[in-house]
Amino acid sequence: MNAKKRLTIVLLAAGTPLICYVAGYLHFVHPMPTRIANGPESVEPVFQTANPAIIGLFRPAAGLDRELFPHRWDLARFQLSPTDLAGLRKLPPFRARVESVGRTMPYNTGLSTLYLGLRLETGHFLRIEQPEATEQMFAIAGALQDYQQHEFPQSWFNAETAK
Repeated sequence: MNAKKRLTIVLLAAGTPLICYVAGYLHFVHPMPTRIANGPESVEPVFQTANPAIIGLFRPAAGLDRELFPHRWDLARFQLSPTDLAGLRKLPPFRARVESVGRTMPYNTGLSTLYLGLRLETGHFLRIEQPEATEQMFAIAGALQDYQQHEFPQSWFNAETAK
């Protein structure tokens, strides 16, 4: 057997399991922003299975993935640009959880601004900033902050017309 055939056999024998491992890793492990113990938000690996054998198999590769592809683990990648309720109405339907509701009222204007933070299923964070918000808007935002997934924009606008 010549050297070229041996090299081909060795590359196939070593390359096939490596390709399968990488494909399995890309299927089971995804970077996702998480908040750990009231600390700052960081991007951590999220496993698409609860099987401890699979988690143990792919956990060492997550560190290597962070070193080789740091842009996948950058927190800014998960921050979407802010919009208002009119922009929310124009977005295609998506499922999200309301993470934060805030309010500012400058003393000299008497107009409140609504700040609403939505965490999408993909892990992206969308901030809604609505100036001149009404009390009804704050009530809807507070009612949606129940840590359940809601269908947006329908859940916001259906709740607004139902009240």
